[in-house]
Amino acid sequence: MIATSVVLINPPVSLAERYGSEMQKFGAVSEPLGLAYIAGFLEARNIPVAIIDAAALTLTVDQVVSNLPPTRDLVVGVTTLTTTFRAVQKLCRCIRAACPEALIVLGGPHCSTLPERTLEEIPEADVTCMGEGEETMRELANLAHRSELSGVTGICFRSHGGMVVRNPERPFIQSLDDIPPPARHLLPIERYHLTASRVSGSAFCPTIIVARGCPFGCTYCSRIFGRSFRAHSIHRIVREIQDLVKTYKVDQVNIEADTLTVKKSFLRELCRGLIDSGLNRRIQWTCESRVDTVDEEMLREMRRAGCWQISYGVETGSQRLLDLINKGVTLAQVENTFQMTKAAGISIRGFFMLGLPTETRAESLTTIDFAKKLDPLWAQFTITVPYPGTQMFKELEASGKIRTYDWSRYNTWSGWKGEEEVPFVPEGRSIPELAALQKRALRVFYLRPAKVWQFVRRMRSVYDLQKYFEGFWVLMKSGLKGS
Repeated sequence: MIATSVVLINPPVSLAERYGSEMQKFGAVSEPLGLAYIAGFLEARNIPVAIIDAAALTLTVDQVVSNLPPTRDLVVGVTTLTTTFRAVQKLCRCIRAACPEALIVLGGPHCSTLPERTLEEIPEADVTCMGEGEETMRELANLAHRSELSGVTGICFRSHGGMVVRNPERPFIQSLDDIPPPARHLLPIERYHLTASRVSGSAFCPTIIVARGCPFGCTYCSRIFGRSFRAHSIHRIVREIQDLVKTYKVDQVNIEADTLTVKKSFLRELCRGLIDSGLNRRIQWTCESRVDTVDEEMLREMRRAGCWQISYGVETGSQRLLDLINKGVTLAQVENTFQMTKAAGISIRGFFMLGLPTETRAESLTTIDFAKKLDPLWAQFTITVPYPGTQMFKELEASGKIRTYDWSRYNTWSGWKGEEEVPFVPEGRSIPELAALQKRALRVFYLRPAKVWQFVRRMRSVYDLQKYFEGFWVLMKSGLKGS
């Protein structure tokens, strides 16, 4: 069965389903770069491929199915997150009904951590991919017959007898430059935008992935790309950003890696490449980092290279909880890094979690107070979700504390969605309490007079005025409702 068509699908999930009706206007519509990388890899090997981003195009399941090519030798790949699982279930049922001979392949973080269970819960699917999908999808697209699935590493598949078979894992790709740039020309680029807190102005800000793998052991992370840091060459990264500037006229990018600053030599070379190429004068960039992987010299170099914002995962204001989740940092380190970053002229987004295992209400309030003390420009407060594949999930499941396996409930914005069930609640706490705290955290952080004045002074455009006003109004309304 030599594939004449491969179609990669980002399932139809709306912003309201992800963030709730009140917060949906502030949510991101991100490029499905995992699919775009696979598509670029297949195109480079002359395998016909298309991408249907149903989320970005706001397509229904029926519309997605109607766009599938009328060929018997069809391979359909669907990216699957835990939060999109229900949408993928429905999509697979409809694809199977319309294309009974298609090979339906599921990939993404959820499948990487629960490959057998995913096939059991979605009987219409034929294959789940574990880990990186580029080489795996190439082999699947070139199968002469489904009986050859047993020879494809990195997958689980359904045998002719209906039994789920797990093949050996596929080694990670060591030289990332062997993967062509993502096939962005197959995406509806005009539909994408990051959250308002990650962009400067209203222009399109594409994401460029420069490395894979994280060596740290935080209990809430699954590390599906392994613990070894693997990076693109600086030449490849610079060339890709130059192509983005030329093709899409961008003046900002989001530089993505599991942990961008973990390897100082790489970060220094990246900054030098951006400066030597002159890109630091043409674009500015945002990234994510850990507070224990930067220093004053690095931050100053990042600023010279065009970095305007860093997002730090603070998680909690309790040292006990930091140790419990194996974060490997101290509250003093957090404070010191925030001071250094601000001194370097780089703004900060802080990520905070509410409802960690064993967390008390007093510790939740301490986290909120700590966020105010650190005073990043932006703060995000999410309700803790123990995702499959994480140490946190395994420990809570072993102790019988996972409340639901309805994957659609695994949403960190459940406080704004009005969920009646969530996968985990610390002992002695309740869902309404955590939901109210999530809203309260944003209100007490952003509705301080000094913070409001800070945003007033940052206004540079009508777009800024609109996004700030809408945000403050949503927070005010949540307070009036007594949340």
